[in-house]
Amino acid sequence: MAILTFFLVILLAGVHLSVKYYSKLMEQPRKPILSFAGGASVAYVIIHLLPEFQKIQKEFNILIPIPKKFEDYSLYLVATVGFIAFYSINHFVKSSKPDTTVFTFHIGAFVLYNSFIGYYLIKGLKQEPKSLIIFTVAFILHLMVNDVGLRLDHQKRYDPWGSLLLALSVFAGWLLGFFVTLPTTLFALWFSWLAGGILLNTVKEELPKERKSKLLPFILGVGISTLLFIFI
Repeated sequence: MAILTFFLVILLAGVHLSVKYYSKLMEQPRKPILSFAGGASVAYVIIHLLPEFQKIQKEFNILIPIPKKFEDYSLYLVATVGFIAFYSINHFVKSSKPDTTVFTFHIGAFVLYNSFIGYYLIKGLKQEPKSLIIFTVAFILHLMVNDVGLRLDHQKRYDPWGSLLLALSVFAGWLLGFFVTLPTTLFALWFSWLAGGILLNTVKEELPKERKSKLLPFILGVGISTLLFIFI
């Protein structure tokens, strides 16, 4: 399956490298396809990501002595910290004057975010075509939504260096997973912290009024993707 994951990670990296071509079709005024992609991302988080928490939480509890009171949700607390961290980063970017420092800080957070996606593709999923392809399609849509938002936030600074760094970070995460298997505890903490970021970035592009989200395409994205994720 390594060959398949290699081609899939190239597709994920290609999303970043091609953002300047598709963002004009999706950005302000907000196009229905972007809301549909946001809905599909929400469906993936609920149908696949949240159940994965239960599995990883059980493995984490076996390896790390945790007070009984926190056994069921210690990693959820880590995810909450991740959610707050990415929300704080987003708030900092929105409230600060655009400059190189703000851009570097924001992109740096997403380099870590994207490297996890690359690593998870080869080490976190069942290595079977169906799981790999569903994950890739879901995150192609998710990264498209992210990239349009990042490009709107940073404008010319995002092209070409921002998109190139994000593309390389996905591939770097895949390379890390190809050669190294992280300890289960470290993987669980990384997964949980960034899952909070994934959850925030999934919903933040649809909730703010300034993004002018499209309700019907968003609902269709959630509904259609949920059915596909369950029955395919």
